[in-house]
Amino acid sequence: MAKLVLVNHWSPGIGNDKLPLGLGYLASYLKKYLDFDDIAIVNTGERTLEKIIAHQPDIVGFTAYTAGYYDVLQLMEQVKSQTSAIILAGGPHITCLPHKLSRFTDIGIIGEGEQTLLELMHVYLAKGKLRPDDLRPISGIVFWNYEKLEFTSPRELIRPIDRIPMPARDLFDMEYFLKPSQILMNNEFLRGTTMLTSRGCPYHCIYCHVSSKWGKPRLHSPDYVVSEMEHLVNTYNVEAITVSDDLFISSAKRIESIVEKMEQRKLLGKIRFLVDLRANLVNDHLVQLLKKMGVVKAALGLESGSDRILQYLKGKNVTVADNRNAVKILNNYGIGTHCCFMIGAPPETKEDIELTRNLIREILDMDTKNFCQLTVTTPLPGTQLWNYARNKEHITEDVDWHQFSLSPLVSNRKDFFINEHIDFDEFLQIAADTFALTNSRRLKSILSKFSWRYVRRIFEDPKLAMKIVRDYLKYH
Repeated sequence: MAKLVLVNHWSPGIGNDKLPLGLGYLASYLKKYLDFDDIAIVNTGERTLEKIIAHQPDIVGFTAYTAGYYDVLQLMEQVKSQTSAIILAGGPHITCLPHKLSRFTDIGIIGEGEQTLLELMHVYLAKGKLRPDDLRPISGIVFWNYEKLEFTSPRELIRPIDRIPMPARDLFDMEYFLKPSQILMNNEFLRGTTMLTSRGCPYHCIYCHVSSKWGKPRLHSPDYVVSEMEHLVNTYNVEAITVSDDLFISSAKRIESIVEKMEQRKLLGKIRFLVDLRANLVNDHLVQLLKKMGVVKAALGLESGSDRILQYLKGKNVTVADNRNAVKILNNYGIGTHCCFMIGAPPETKEDIELTRNLIREILDMDTKNFCQLTVTTPLPGTQLWNYARNKEHITEDVDWHQFSLSPLVSNRKDFFINEHIDFDEFLQIAADTFALTNSRRLKSILSKFSWRYVRRIFEDPKLAMKIVRDYLKYH
């Protein structure tokens, strides 16, 4: 029997409290349709190589995101040099840049990986090898044949999506992921986890690769969704769930059905939720449903306070007025918001950024339950923005991925700077000042929700107490 090790590697010191659901789905799919369960999952940023080797793997599969890709490359090289394992790599970065597959990777999985990995494992279990002649009939891969990269035909997406079983959470140290944390980003320490109820998004924001990777949304049925919620409550005593869909509200009718089935199974009131919304779809009826479901926090990609830049980034179907109105409606029903903004788009001026700063101030003043997050507009492979940056020669495919970051406080080299109106050094100062603005009311928000449970948590965790003090001193 072959040993498969699936790896989610992250940089030491960053931490990773979110379950890597993608690996869980791969494992559960193999269990169900191949009756294969000799699978281990390594999810760590420390002693990763040591833990992989300890499993004596025949095949090692890595998930690779653009952020952190440099570290994954190094780890793949180490595994290749110290084991005889076949190295697989999948995830967004490989899917978007398959022709840049590393020489330390034997096979790249392009797009949705469950059925592709099943077919690869089927061949390996039958023949003990993965030779070029055996790989060519398998859709959705790129592989090295000596010095040449070969591509197979594209892989069709799995339909219906309910064919994919719930992720194999039993392969994870669930107590690590379920330890009380602020999974809802609202200062409550709850046993929480993440789940997905769909794949894909109907919109085509120029900075996002989701629609190009997943296409139109495929939605799990309400029965599937509520069964997973029930499983999480009954098996793991889950109190909070972050729904990690790219757009949870793509179907209001489905949400109605989810709420009805939650009520039938007596789940209402047992779980608090954070969900992702889009401002132009938010209305009173929808928010009433979310409130009944148990949503206490909503994430919104507001992006900009300038209509000109907002439409450049997200299209003409959303406005700054929609952004403002969505936050107001959510707040009216007692739901806090996690509003995401970005600065540095190619046509953006200092005046546009000031409009964004004004909107941030307005949202933070609306309700202490609102939080604003800032990133730098950065071209991700597979996005329209990436193609723009390549055509304008702002960026090459051989950039130093070690320097890649969306954070305004991390050194963003000019490799990833694509704004055409602001000097780079001046932009870095503007970004730092805007970041400070988003955090300026953090202590006020914390104090507004100061509960004895939160006080006790601070005394139990000196690092948390020091972080609160450090942030306050830094931004006041």
